[in-house]
Amino acid sequence: MNGKIMYTLLKKDIKSCLANKNILVSVLIPIFFCALYRYLFSGIGEEMQGFVLNISAVFAISIIPTSILPIMIAEEKEKYTLRSLMLAHVRGHEFLISKILVCLGMTAVVSTAVFFIAGGDGQDYFAYLAAAMVSAAGLCFLGALAGLLSKDQASAGTISAPLTLLTMLPPLFSGFNDVFERISAVVPTTSFQTIYTAVQCGQNILSGNSLTAVIVCAVWIAGGAVLFDVFYRRKGIDC
Repeated sequence: MNGKIMYTLLKKDIKSCLANKNILVSVLIPIFFCALYRYLFSGIGEEMQGFVLNISAVFAISIIPTSILPIMIAEEKEKYTLRSLMLAHVRGHEFLISKILVCLGMTAVVSTAVFFIAGGDGQDYFAYLAAAMVSAAGLCFLGALAGLLSKDQASAGTISAPLTLLTMLPPLFSGFNDVFERISAVVPTTSFQTIYTAVQCGQNILSGNSLTAVIVCAVWIAGGAVLFDVFYRRKGIDC
C-alpha cells in the first residue's frame, strides 16, 4: 500500500464529502434527532438520557456505513473518475480503504457529538467510541458492496435505504419478543448496545454476550470483505 497515494485519496474523499449535500444531510440526521429527543425528553430522568444516546448512536452507526459509503463509491462511478484513478496506479483496495477510513472518521465525529449532546458519562466515552467503531466497521463492507452494485447516486440511495433500515431497526425492536431478540443478536448495531451496556455495568467485554457481540462484528467484517472481493472480481469497480 502506497502511503502517498492513500494520503491523496483521503484528502480527495474528505473534500468530496464536504461538497456533497446528500452526504452532509445524512451525517446531520443522527445529531438532529439526538438534539430533538434530548429536548423532548429533558427532565424525565437518566434512563431516558441513556435511551436517547443509544438510539442516536444506532442511527449514526447504521446510516453512515450503509448510506453514505455507497453514495461515495457511486459518485466516483457517476463522474467517471474511477478509470482515471486506476490509470494512476491506484489499486482497488486502496480506493476502498480510503473511503472506509473516511466513513469511520465521520462515524467517530457524529458519535462523539451524539454522546455529549445526549449527556453521556465522560468516563465511558472511549469505550463507547470503540464499540461504535467496531460496529460501524462491521457494516462498512456491506455499504461498499451496495456502492459497487450501484450505477449512480440515485440507485445507491435506492439500494442503501433498505440496508439502513435492516441494520437500524433490529436493536430498536429487540425487546419486543424472543424472535426479534434472536434476529437482532446477529446485527452489528445490536453489538454496539451489548458492548456499551457491558462497559456501563463494569463487566468484562471479552466474556459472555459482549464476546459474542465482538465475534458478530468480526464475522460481518470478514464475510463482507469476502463478498466484496467476489463481486469486485466479477464486475470491476467501475461497472
